[in-house]
Amino acid sequence: MNPPEESTVTVRRDIPFHEVDGETLLLDVYEDATGTAPKPAAVLVRGGGFTVGDKGEFARHAIDLAADGYLVVEPQYRLAPEWTFPAPLVDVKAAIQWCRTQEQVDPQRVAAVGHSAGANLAVLAAATADDPALEPEQYPGASSALSAVVGYSGVYDFRMGLDDRRETYLGGSPEDLPAACDLASPVEQADMSMPPTLLLHGEDDGVVDPEQSAVLAETLDPLTTVEHHVVPGGHGFPFDGAHYEATDDLTADFLGRRLSAPGDHGRDIADGGPDETGFSRR
Repeated sequence: MNPPEESTVTVRRDIPFHEVDGETLLLDVYEDATGTAPKPAAVLVRGGGFTVGDKGEFARHAIDLAADGYLVVEPQYRLAPEWTFPAPLVDVKAAIQWCRTQEQVDPQRVAAVGHSAGANLAVLAAATADDPALEPEQYPGASSALSAVVGYSGVYDFRMGLDDRRETYLGGSPEDLPAACDLASPVEQADMSMPPTLLLHGEDDGVVDPEQSAVLAETLDPLTTVEHHVVPGGHGFPFDGAHYEATDDLTADFLGRRLSAPGDHGRDIADGGPDETGFSRR
């Protein structure tokens, strides 16, 4: 999935999309100027342990997805310790809803891809879609539901051990804040409304235990179509040149199949065996 030599992908940077508590959050938009509408949208959510970083980490992925016909956005989100859960989740949902306000986007084909902390936020957005307690106020009537979601090296169960940054994000320990711990954990929030999900985790990840993805895959198994792969590399495998193409191909194939038709959302009728690409459905 590579853009042509003469790329027609355009980038619009620093577009305001969420004004909240005195802050204006920005996103970058990647789009192929020659593409036809309506087109699917992809929201790319970077990592950073909930405490550091800014948009731009997913730039290469964004260009490639845009060249494939997606409108791609990479948003900012609020960071701990100044902002704790659920503030970043609300920001990601605002980015999803912003996509649905764009006339060139098919509102039935919106996906999210996240890495590390961003994978938590992307998958949790899918698991808590349209939950009134977790929705932004800026786009009334716009849904935060997703038609597909991809998680790279994600944190999906805060009960499986916290480093200092994750505890800072929650505002305390699981013992102190058990309700927040559960609400921030996709393994606790997932239900039958979950969209098809792709989980990739580096086999040598020393930052987030690969068991996090394994546990989520097991949780999602009776709920939706889930594809789970342990792949070569460490925590940053999606951005490692040695593993980028394989990661990109898996992601493009998954999104292409799940967003190929308007309204393709939720569990497949036939499940359990290999699908048309030969990947196992877990």
